[in-house]
Amino acid sequence: MTTPSIPPPSQLTVHSKPSAPISYTFIPPSPPSPPSKNLIVFINGLGLPAASWKPTLIHLLTQPTHPALLTYDRFGQGLTTSRDPLDGTPGKERGHNFQDIANDLHSLLQVVAEKEFQSSRIEDVNIIMVGASIGCPIIRLYIATHPGVVSGVIFLDSNIPHLNYSDFLPDPSAPNFDRASVIAEDCTLPQYIGARLALCKMFDLDAKNPEGIDRTQGPRLLPEAENPKLVGKDGRMELVVVGHDPETFASMSLERMGTPKSLSEKFTNKYWAGYNEGLTRLVDDGKERKVTIAKGCGHFIQSDDPTFVGEEIVKMSERIGW
Repeated sequence: MTTPSIPPPSQLTVHSKPSAPISYTFIPPSPPSPPSKNLIVFINGLGLPAASWKPTLIHLLTQPTHPALLTYDRFGQGLTTSRDPLDGTPGKERGHNFQDIANDLHSLLQVVAEKEFQSSRIEDVNIIMVGASIGCPIIRLYIATHPGVVSGVIFLDSNIPHLNYSDFLPDPSAPNFDRASVIAEDCTLPQYIGARLALCKMFDLDAKNPEGIDRTQGPRLLPEAENPKLVGKDGRMELVVVGHDPETFASMSLERMGTPKSLSEKFTNKYWAGYNEGLTRLVDDGKERKVTIAKGCGHFIQSDDPTFVGEEIVKMSERIGW
């Protein structure tokens, strides 16, 4: 079977920031007629740009039919070399935040609706959003700001936007620090202190990132996992929450950052699992949802198992009735 080809990225500008081009890729639906206004929108994390979705896109393109597909790089990410014009302006000295990104997403979707669907309203398009890592809080804020637009959401190992690593990793300098709680066969106290310092330096909310996102606003914008509720199109919202494989995550953290596996197992995995469980309650429709574990996947699920992601999209599309 010939591997499907993906069109090269194009550029567009949103009406509110006409001097800052955004790189995006739009793949029309198949079959092209009768015209379909169904769209899958992929929202990147910090670690991987729009190109990371390519294997999942290829999987979807091999299906007998598929909806339209949209990927894009945010300001300062991947092929979008433009910086966010908000950065450095009054009130944005630390950079733009998740809500600003959600606002840009809406502006981008309005342009796509006009350009690709010949519609003046994004509300006329049926949308499933797939978010990875910080793409998940961006989607949540988008839906909170524009309820009734999105039909389904897939969260891939959501970032925890209100929490620092230093909040849940015991502080060795605290008066009540229990050294026995962190020491293990693979982790001495000095190893724990070094690993904690490295994790907090990289992942705490005030850590700088290439996109210039002010993540310190996360606790204000999204202070808990369960709220605000996701309100879908016509009052219906499909939701799938996917978490990483705890063992794989611990192994990858050891390999890539030198983090002792016991630290990941006792602290990071525990808090992440609890947060993901909270996300399953974002839809208030009486259904009981459970976290889906992506077997063999670390944090970058679309990279570790793009076929798994593609199949979750196919199943959600079928449930919605596309």
